[in-house]
Amino acid sequence: MECSSVTTRGAPPAKLRLFATALIIVVADQVVKRVVVNVLELGRPVDVLGSFFRLTLTENTGAAFGIFRGGGIWFIVVSAIASIAIVAFAREIAKMRRWEQVAFGLILGGAVGNLVDRVRLGAVVDFMDLGLGHRRFPAFNVADSAITIGVVLVAFSFLFLQKHISAHVSGVPEAPEAQPERRDG
Repeated sequence: MECSSVTTRGAPPAKLRLFATALIIVVADQVVKRVVVNVLELGRPVDVLGSFFRLTLTENTGAAFGIFRGGGIWFIVVSAIASIAIVAFAREIAKMRRWEQVAFGLILGGAVGNLVDRVRLGAVVDFMDLGLGHRRFPAFNVADSAITIGVVLVAFSFLFLQKHISAHVSGVPEAPEAQPERRDG
């Protein structure tokens, strides 16, 4: 008698990949934020790669990269809904490619990481600061980075590989591409 789990030995099940990725991001995000809060002074930049990349502790009451500041409860609700939606669709996500599962794990982990800050602190801890001179990109964190990478991967998949995703979600296999008929003769 053959066991079906033998075929997946050595590879984590798809849902585990999704949730393990999310857990790794949440833990990394929270650990790094805790260190940053304990080491840096609020608003005082520390150069890492000259002034191009520096660490500057900030508190963000808005969305990713500081947009829509002061959103308060609205961002808690949006983060919670996004997280719940990904968990609710975990079975469908598990049917996707491995890198797509990881992409959704990055989004889930980032959303939860920032949600923890919003609930615990009332704001998100940001600290990565990029730019030249006075032209600076808004400060961000590990969770923001994970969300951004995850969204870019999902968008790429949606825009360029939509046919494949639709087949996975609907359960209908992709139709083989039409081959020209061969005529002998």
